[in-house]
Amino acid sequence: MKTYAKGSAFERELIHFFNSRGFSCIRAAASGGNIYPADIVAIKKGLIVAIECKSWKEKPRLDRESVLKFKAWCENASAIGFLAWQPPKKQYRKWRFLTLRDAEEGNYDDDNWFDMESLLKAIDFR
Repeated sequence: MKTYAKGSAFERELIHFFNSRGFSCIRAAASGGNIYPADIVAIKKGLIVAIECKSWKEKPRLDRESVLKFKAWCENASAIGFLAWQPPKKQYRKWRFLTLRDAEEGNYDDDNWFDMESLLKAIDFR
């Protein structure tokens, strides 16, 4: 599978997951660029979550410029930013999330990544 197709399939899967939990979601077609640094925006009752997705073999690290653009976009949109990663191999296909703050501080250690269940608990405000 081509890299773009693999990444877009991951993004659509994540959108479906958030939609099933009551979020309204959009996928930015030109994500990863200067204008739209987030791949997915999920909104629920005023909560805005911005997600930069990576489906790489190795745990991703964003370069400083990408982190700063993503941070500025999130601040402008009042969004909570996360980096999402899913290894491409089927046996390891668990979503892992890192806060934008950890990415900004370079805290990419395994202990800083958390699973989908933890993300949902953290942003669930009913």
